[in-house]
Amino acid sequence: MAISSALRRAPWAAAARGLLASRSAWRAHHPQPRPHRAERSALLSSLSAPQPGAAADAQLLRVINYEISCAQQDCKKRDWAKELGEGFPFEIQDKEGTNKITLTRRDQKERIEVEAFLPSPADSAEQNGEQEDQVEDDNSQGHDSAAANQYYIPLVVKIHKGSASSLEISCRSYPDELAIESLAFGSRDGSVDSSDVEARISNLPKEFQQAFNSYLKSRAISSDVMDFLHAYMINKECHEYLSWLRKVKGLIKR
Repeated sequence: MAISSALRRAPWAAAARGLLASRSAWRAHHPQPRPHRAERSALLSSLSAPQPGAAADAQLLRVINYEISCAQQDCKKRDWAKELGEGFPFEIQDKEGTNKITLTRRDQKERIEVEAFLPSPADSAEQNGEQEDQVEDDNSQGHDSAAANQYYIPLVVKIHKGSASSLEISCRSYPDELAIESLAFGSRDGSVDSSDVEARISNLPKEFQQAFNSYLKSRAISSDVMDFLHAYMINKECHEYLSWLRKVKGLIKR
């Protein structure tokens, strides 16, 4: 498709892949312990014994300061507007201190809105279940996929047609696939109709599922956009965590 090929050539796609290549420095939710750093071990080893009030506060501040210094090294400051150029198909709305961003675009008579939330840990039981459903000859490939799918980004894609209602598609964006979870109808006034029942995509025929994947791709919900979204949300989570650490530090110092 012309849209898909154009997106692959876009400069923002290369920038996203570059940031994703270094995503191991920042894992979902919180930085993982760095046992090879002697400073962290020395700080944590002294926490086992009870401390007087002032000493405990000082110790906690040292730990927070260390976490802040690590987060500052991991977080990347990027001028996304400059890197994306004019080819990115969505407008980005990102409010600091929130757990989501919103991508919007207009396509003919539709208004497309994508709500992307901070990364969530993948359900290991669910991942194992998916692997059991695969062909036995693909066991090694399934293991590699599970290693990559340690987290996912929750998405809600809203397709607005006119002013009355919208189609809401709930998805999970893994590093290597986009999984559609459910479909529902949304109304502008918030009212609920008895016929507007949410349907889980797994209960629908395979042909229906495949058709909906193509439906999303035709509206620029492509693999390149997902690559960028993963890069952006991982980077946002790092900055939100850094901001949270600074707020905690400010409260402890009072």
